Amino acid sequence: MNISSSNRGSGKLSLMVSRISFALILFLLVFCQELQPIEAQSWVQAGYWLSGTGFPVSDINSALYTHLICAFADLNSTSYELSISPGDEESFSSFTNTVKKKNPSISTLLSIGGSDANYSIFKSMASNASSRKSFIQSSIRIARLYGFEGLDMAWTSANTSSDMSNMGKLFEEWREASKSEAANSSSTSELILAATVKLRPGLNFTSYPVESIRSNLNWAHVVAYEYHKPTKENFAGAYAALFDPSGDVNTDSGMKEWIRSGVPSNKLLLGLPFYGYAWTLENPKENGIGAPTTGPAITAGGDMQYKKIRAYIQQYGASVQYNSTYETNYWTLGSTWICFDDVHAIRGKVSYAREMKLLGYAVWQVPYDSNWVLSRAAALQVDQTEHGKVNYGSRDSWPGYTDTSELFQGNAPDLKVFSFYDIELATAKFSIQNKLGQGGYGAVYKAYKLWKEGKGLEFADPFLDHNNSMCEILRCMQIALLCVQEDANDRPSVMEISSMLKTDTTLRSPKRPAFSANETLSDDFQYVTSPSPLLPSNSKDPDISQNSHVVDLSVVDLVSNNDGSVMSLEEGNLREGFGRLDGGQVLSLDLEAFVGLLLQPSSWMISDVGCDVDMKEAIVGVFGCGGILLLINCM
Repeated sequence: MNISSSNRGSGKLSLMVSRISFALILFLLVFCQELQPIEAQSWVQAGYWLSGTGFPVSDINSALYTHLICAFADLNSTSYELSISPGDEESFSSFTNTVKKKNPSISTLLSIGGSDANYSIFKSMASNASSRKSFIQSSIRIARLYGFEGLDMAWTSANTSSDMSNMGKLFEEWREASKSEAANSSSTSELILAATVKLRPGLNFTSYPVESIRSNLNWAHVVAYEYHKPTKENFAGAYAALFDPSGDVNTDSGMKEWIRSGVPSNKLLLGLPFYGYAWTLENPKENGIGAPTTGPAITAGGDMQYKKIRAYIQQYGASVQYNSTYETNYWTLGSTWICFDDVHAIRGKVSYAREMKLLGYAVWQVPYDSNWVLSRAAALQVDQTEHGKVNYGSRDSWPGYTDTSELFQGNAPDLKVFSFYDIELATAKFSIQNKLGQGGYGAVYKAYKLWKEGKGLEFADPFLDHNNSMCEILRCMQIALLCVQEDANDRPSVMEISSMLKTDTTLRSPKRPAFSANETLSDDFQYVTSPSPLLPSNSKDPDISQNSHVVDLSVVDLVSNNDGSVMSLEEGNLREGFGRLDGGQVLSLDLEAFVGLLLQPSSWMISDVGCDVDMKEAIVGVFGCGGILLLINCM
């Protein structure tokens, strides 16, 4: 896949709604805001949106990015001025204002060209000073008119020495014009100028204008994928391998070559593909990277968006494999082999970008994500690497990682499967908005108050209104509140929770939750004052309170009969917990980000509609400190 322009009815209440033999009960989901982006230009989290994909700009979760790039504008074949097709006019002109509604601090760029752009027109424009001037002036004018803060040149078809020489002149004149335009205006800053480039600076006896890129551009986005395709090769290839022990066609090799050529690492963005390729295996028993293949699978070219891959895997089952050598994921069922970057690979690549001191990453493309799983994985990994060095070559070295199979067998030597920062990041540092001792109240107390007033639905995530009955949502909320009562002895056991979920038995009224505003705390409220085992002893983070609260978390194995009823349940101890959480109350929790951080298993797929068909585990997480209850039941 190249960069291109192309009620339920009424009846008995059911708390375990089956979809393809699995169910997901989700509640008290995201309540506040998403991750706050890092200051622009110190670290770039960029993502492309391509017109014509049918994905509304308003649906972009811009809070997970620092820069969003609108693609693609084109060139007029006679005047060489920047042109936008009539069909794109409305979405392009409103792009910046739309994405800033969710993230006012985000920066936007307009990308020009793409792999489907007419090579001859771009070549002619770049080869003539007058034509370059027409393009440059029109590009700056349109960028200002539509509110874009930068421009991205995606002339990816340039391939001759004259092309590269003229490209260098174009970048130099573009920068001079941008400086002049900003200097003559007291209300605008200089435009960001960027370019999309291939994996290596050297191309078939020519090379990119490295000095011009270094001197005139804010960054170069390296297209670090498309190394192998099922339409071109007869083996299963790691098409976006970070490393490849068998050769130099890999991301690490290309990025290092760019740096050796003279482009500073802090002017390079690592391309992250949110799509993959499907191959047809010659022999299903040979299904690793490098296995013989006969061509593409599933689609004509084998290309598949990440969300389509996840839907396909969810439909047909089987587990996703992670290969730390290549830093990629693949999935096999029969003769079908799909290679793609899942959460593990994305996190590994972002860690790599930080280790290499790159400027950031650029996603192709944002609409391909599945419920923002990969976007969150990338954004969360950025902050995690700031607090501790992460070995991107092995997930076993990630802070707090515990092997999933061992965990579910109940004999893991260390049940702390997440770090303090993992939880802080998964909750988007919501505690910053409401710290202990400073008034206000957390989300659980708010949920309790609304439930007592008969307004529980006001707290629920809007998605639940469309996919669950009101009674079901309120019952889930009531169970959640029972689990976060202040007195741990009042909280139900895992077995009791399971019974509540499987039957319509009458529930008791929940008592006061474990957290409320400082002025409403009862005299016998006890803080846990021992240091948190999940927090470094030398931590001096001013946002971390010295008063910590118990985090009760239990992972249980749920075994179901063919009819979906519970056959056996290994009960965990809800009152022991995995550790303690400092830093004030957790105001909300992002489901997917938390699950990904908690377990890291390649076979999990948690989404709005459920999880993998073959999963029979249930996670019951209870944040007794005024956080939230998370119940996921996969049958």
